[in-house]
Amino acid sequence: MKFLIAIAVVLSGCTYVSETQNPDTLPQLVYRTALPTVPPSWSNAPPKMEVLLQVSRTGEVTQGSFIDHTGNDAWEARALEEMKHWRFSPARLGQDSVQVWVRLPIAVRFTDPMIMYLEQLVCADRACADSARLLLEEGHEFESLARELPAAGCTAYEKNIGEMDIRTYPKEVQKELLNLKEDGFTVPIQIGGSFVIFKRLERKQDSGV
Repeated sequence: MKFLIAIAVVLSGCTYVSETQNPDTLPQLVYRTALPTVPPSWSNAPPKMEVLLQVSRTGEVTQGSFIDHTGNDAWEARALEEMKHWRFSPARLGQDSVQVWVRLPIAVRFTDPMIMYLEQLVCADRACADSARLLLEEGHEFESLARELPAAGCTAYEKNIGEMDIRTYPKEVQKELLNLKEDGFTVPIQIGGSFVIFKRLERKQDSGV
């Protein structure tokens, strides 16, 4: 059975909309959740979509709107609420992080869901990510590194993603995740301006309730 899900086209499809000045470094999408399941009526002719998102100095989505409307206001409202959980690398002007607006196209694709349970360690640069990888190979706990790395001068944070359809990630990320066994972790993967190490968690067991 095929499920119709909406997948954001990111990185190369993300463009900047200036408010007052052009940043030196554009924001890149670091973490995203799946958008709501789209209406069955879109199966024959998926609408063209593009959204305008405000990305804060800390990389959070603070507000947004659809530029190309789908004609389904309820779905758009749910999609925009989901996008508020997304995280970008902040735009930078010189040494400062700045708030910007970005335009992001949305593509609708048919796909079977591919569910994994994941958590991730997001590092600000390659050196930090390589240090984290080395610590993991030496036996350090994945969950503790988010506390240990900042103490060592690295900028990093950990996020338990939980259940995730990995087909919402770019192809190169999917490839790395498909090679993971439970409790295994990936090499550092560059996503936007950050480097991410994923850990595959044990699949949740049915409670029988």
